[in-house]
Amino acid sequence: MQEHQEEISRIREELEQHPEGLSITDIAGLLGLNRNSVARYMDLLQIQGLADGRKRGTSKVYYRSRRVPADSLREICFQPFVTFDQDGVATDYNPAFSRFAGLSREQILGRALDTFPFRIPEGGTLQQVFRTAFKGGEQQVQASLLIKGEEHSLRLILVPLVFATGKPGVAVIADTDRGEAAVGQNPQSPFPEFQKLLDHQVEYVVRYSPEGIILYVNEPYCRAMARSREDLIGRPFKHLVPGEDTERIAANRARLNPKYPAGMIEFRAIMANGEARWQRWWDHALFDDRGQLAGYFSCGLDITEEVMVRGKLKKTQDMLEETIIARTNELREINRQLYDEMTRRETMEQQLLMTQFAMDNAADMVFWINRNGVVDYANKAAVEGGGYSAVELAATGLGDLFPLPSAYSWNNVWDHLKREGTIQQQIEMIKKDGTRIPVEIVLRYLAYHKSEFVCCFVRDVSERKRMEHTLHLANRKLNVLASITRHDIQNKVTVLLGYLTRARKRETDPEIREYLDRQERAAKAIRDEISLTRDFKDLGTDSPEWLNIRDLVGAAAKRFGDSAPRFSLELPENLLVYADRQIERVFLRLFETALNSPSPPQSIRIFSRGDQDRIVICVEHEDAAIMAEATAKNPAAAEEDMGERSLAIIREILSLTDITLEKTGEPGKSVCYEIVIPAVSYRYSSRIED
Repeated sequence: MQEHQEEISRIREELEQHPEGLSITDIAGLLGLNRNSVARYMDLLQIQGLADGRKRGTSKVYYRSRRVPADSLREICFQPFVTFDQDGVATDYNPAFSRFAGLSREQILGRALDTFPFRIPEGGTLQQVFRTAFKGGEQQVQASLLIKGEEHSLRLILVPLVFATGKPGVAVIADTDRGEAAVGQNPQSPFPEFQKLLDHQVEYVVRYSPEGIILYVNEPYCRAMARSREDLIGRPFKHLVPGEDTERIAANRARLNPKYPAGMIEFRAIMANGEARWQRWWDHALFDDRGQLAGYFSCGLDITEEVMVRGKLKKTQDMLEETIIARTNELREINRQLYDEMTRRETMEQQLLMTQFAMDNAADMVFWINRNGVVDYANKAAVEGGGYSAVELAATGLGDLFPLPSAYSWNNVWDHLKREGTIQQQIEMIKKDGTRIPVEIVLRYLAYHKSEFVCCFVRDVSERKRMEHTLHLANRKLNVLASITRHDIQNKVTVLLGYLTRARKRETDPEIREYLDRQERAAKAIRDEISLTRDFKDLGTDSPEWLNIRDLVGAAAKRFGDSAPRFSLELPENLLVYADRQIERVFLRLFETALNSPSPPQSIRIFSRGDQDRIVICVEHEDAAIMAEATAKNPAAAEEDMGERSLAIIREILSLTDITLEKTGEPGKSVCYEIVIPAVSYRYSSRIED
């Protein structure tokens, strides 16, 4: 704030030193300020009446002025006055003027200056004086005012104004203390009558010689000096002022010449009672026909109250200036915040429009279902897929589109959604013409502020179902061919094993018997692999689906009866895995691998562990020392005994849904098969059937 005040003060000093006027560019160059800052400061100075701006060519030039703020005029002027704008139209007045001129509000406001009953006896027009005052210089003129058919003399003081909008104007003040006689009564008064008139003036009147000797003083000056006229006449005319003002007064008189004979100066003088009073003096130099100085005629006026008012006005102006700057900064900050908010809202609006567009044009069907189970919104895909119009869908219930199981109502579904959040199923959708199409539906409960609704995403899986059916038929044909081939190979292997057995019994050479044993083991391995392909002949014929892993493992364990080792199931009851139905045989093979080892385990533990990225199903049992010893002696044979070929098939089954199998554990202590399921292939049950 202090920085702004200093810059404004510097601008005022430059305007004072350049009466010819300065443009914004000139001021910015002289003071090294930004042009925008200078323009803002000049607006403030114009509002305060301390500067005027006029067009000069293509630019605007500013001058130093002393305009009075129009809003402050009522507080400092008690004489009748009326204010005019730049077009000479009356904009305001005080009650004293209405009473003095005998005019009503309607007769004053909006009235042009040249229609008021003023007249200037000396010639000229009031408009000319008005234009001079409008440029920034105070004007005084003797005039008359027609009141009820009679002309009354008065002095008009035209004071430059500035309105709150920053636009200039003029106040016409009627000095009613100047002359009360009618203008029509203007006889040729002798000097004594003129002297009497001067003695009744408020101003001080002094006539003195070129040497400064008083030739005449009026009564007001005598009272101010506390001396009689006789005491003052013949004495030097001197003002009792400080030294610097003495020099200013002398310089003011020295500037007077025949071309510019008048001058005005203000200073503070010491009165007879010791009081310091501000005075304004108009000095007029009198020259004879030869241009020689013949004397001086000076008029003085006590302006102490005016100076005090000016001081108050300046303080008020400074406060106003500070307030304006503060409010400007506040408005700038508010505007910045408003702009940021508008930008944020525009961005949000654009995002909402894009979201609405994406929702309307989504490939899947989208429904918004209210608490009563009725459709509130349906996108284009939903309208086209169901065969309904948008209006028809808006009044359709969810149960009319997607038939729920008879045991469940919409309230059951709503409660389940509020509790679980999501339901995902494959059901049928009833179109308007009554046909049914298979769809995959996802229901999700949403709450926004105080509104609750269900967002329903529906995907038509008719084409996928047809493809799955076609693939299923093709797989069945392949399985038939594979079964025939497998049966033929199995018969040939059986015959081969018979011949190998008979040959081994007849052969006595140990080396040949060793070769025959190896051939027999190879033939049996071929038979086992063919048997394994029979077990997994339906692998990949059906699409993967969500299966309850605890139920599958439990069913696989029950196949081994009471003679089997103790199975410990430590799996969540609602854990679902997205896999081929043949995954049950995975656990059967893992259990058989453990039970067919030389030292079968006493117990098999099945448990799960994991995090948000994956879950691991572990099949763990103890590892007999004999197995560890066999592994150490012949690793290849041990792996073969442990069913590595079975594990390879198992890995293929699991890989259909990106599930992997790892064999871990500590040899001689435990064996652990870890089935690693990624996050996308498992979830916890949220189906309403569950």
